[in-house]
Amino acid sequence: MILKVKGVSKSFGEQQVLKPIAFEVAEGERICILGPSGCGKSTLLQMVAGLLRIDEGEIEMDGRAVERGLLYIPPESRPINMVFQDYALWPHMTVRQNIEYGMKRRKMNGQHRERTLQRLQSLLKLDGLLDRLPAQLSGGQQQRVGIARALATEPKLLLMDEPLSNLDVKLRTDMRGELARLLEDLAIASLYVTHDRMEAFTVAHRILVLREGRIDQIGKPQELFERPASPWVAQLMGYHNRLNARIDPGAKAHARIADRPIQGQSMITSVQDGPAVIMVHPEGIRLHEKEDAEGNLLPVLVAQSIYEGTRWRVIVHTADHQAIHLFHHQGVEPGSEVWIELPPEQTMVYAGEGL
Repeated sequence: MILKVKGVSKSFGEQQVLKPIAFEVAEGERICILGPSGCGKSTLLQMVAGLLRIDEGEIEMDGRAVERGLLYIPPESRPINMVFQDYALWPHMTVRQNIEYGMKRRKMNGQHRERTLQRLQSLLKLDGLLDRLPAQLSGGQQQRVGIARALATEPKLLLMDEPLSNLDVKLRTDMRGELARLLEDLAIASLYVTHDRMEAFTVAHRILVLREGRIDQIGKPQELFERPASPWVAQLMGYHNRLNARIDPGAKAHARIADRPIQGQSMITSVQDGPAVIMVHPEGIRLHEKEDAEGNLLPVLVAQSIYEGTRWRVIVHTADHQAIHLFHHQGVEPGSEVWIELPPEQTMVYAGEGL
């Protein structure tokens, strides 16, 4: 394993930012740390980098402990490099000088430096830019220079802290595809912080979902989407419809909404009567004008239709006054009584009431 994080925690004063967590990164593996602002993503990355000291636990890199108890290996002696959110390029240095800076500090010979520079120039599409200053580059070009500089020292582990967040929406979408291709070509182990689900899906082999300093779930993107471990992870995966229900142990259905049976992907470990939460992805819900299909059917009342360009967002209310959002190819008259079909594969059932 390139990285092993074993029971690592961190507090600032009385506030515990990271509870003891553990995970591993294999050689060539890309793990995205996904979660909202304030969940501890950047703190975790900075502890792996050695920029912040850990309170407890151990960090091991490439088979060697870099922090444990009194043992502390500083960042410059760890087999890592980091790409920052704000690029952090030297403004008075050219692109060439920025990329070569780390290689010179590590005393790489001139021929090795030049070969590495030419390879990175080609990989990151920096042809014709080597003699420019950072102020003469676009945001996307600056980000590519930051990545090239991080890769130039041939780290075992690349750390990336929301590297695309300062780019506009279109450039960010283009760059995440390029970045995923680049990391795949280089086969370099990466730990990548983001709050963007689609960015994580594009880049990661596995996604580590961090919530309030704890790992809620870690797995492949498809696993997280198809079997989110909690309502909170489901919401992060785009299951924006949250419905209160009741567990129905006496029927084949997993739960009931307004006394209608609903079957889905059950996350209930013990079958017993009680409250449940149902999370449904809006993309899969189908609308019917009458009860003409089998499966999870609910009678609903249309509250609103909103035109969104390529489709309509339709908001409906169940018999017990719960709102559900879905997409339809055309608008539906508010006040209409219709039926909606909840696909079992995108309907998640959890015991309890809270997220």
